[in-house]
Amino acid sequence: MDKKISELLEEHVEANAIDVSKYIVEGGKRLRGLLTLFITDILVNDYNRAVRAAVALELVHSCSLAIDDIIDQDVKRRGRPSVWVAKGISKTVLVSNLLIPIAIKEVSYLGTSAVKKVIETWLKVTMGEIYDVFDESSSYLKTIEYKTSSLFQLSLDLAAIASNREDLINVFERYGLYLGYLYQISDDLVDAKKYIENKNEEKPLFLIKMLNWLGASNLISWEELKLMVFKKLNEFYNSAITAINGINDKDLTLILKELPIYIVDKILEEGNLKWNLVE
Repeated sequence: MDKKISELLEEHVEANAIDVSKYIVEGGKRLRGLLTLFITDILVNDYNRAVRAAVALELVHSCSLAIDDIIDQDVKRRGRPSVWVAKGISKTVLVSNLLIPIAIKEVSYLGTSAVKKVIETWLKVTMGEIYDVFDESSSYLKTIEYKTSSLFQLSLDLAAIASNREDLINVFERYGLYLGYLYQISDDLVDAKKYIENKNEEKPLFLIKMLNWLGASNLISWEELKLMVFKKLNEFYNSAITAINGINDKDLTLILKELPIYIVDKILEEGNLKWNLVE
């Protein structure tokens, strides 16, 4: 996929902006793009149908991170300086704005429904950022829905469209919502552990929102926080499984059941945490 991304940039990005564009998209696990390819392969045994869509998705995701890092003043991303630190704010914003329409054009081979999905997703991601910046009291879950779940939903929806299985989109939308919850809450728990262990900085906004969501506005003990979050992870996992109950495809159902477990386990490993799933 990295080769395809590089080829797309070389074809559509002006020479003087290539360096910044590559810095924006380099690195990362390509989880969302690979998910699009994997689900397409399960549905029609031909992941090649979705390669261009997966590349476009990775552009959208990378641009969302580049902009998010500016807003949050995060100086590290993917093990190196964030784009705005390395290349400057102006270049980061301008090139991100360039890459989004390139991504939209790249999915046009799948038709108007795919184009609309990409546009709707970028709108949601942007609205999520607006909630963060303009309304610090905004809902923790609503922010996750817009900034994280929307990209997982797009990943699954593009697979459905590429496979001529748009009948699955409603199911994928519900499932993707909970998959995003599971991903982001796990990631936030790992970051919360780091903060609680160090406490050498102001309480981060995500933790304030998480505690409010849990009904624990004051900072509770680490063990209490962990137990409360694990309970929520179990609830959201079971909601994700309920969302796919109507899928009449054993292979697809099995993958979708195992995927959240794999993702959460991998994230929690970074904080030396173990999730006790209760189905």
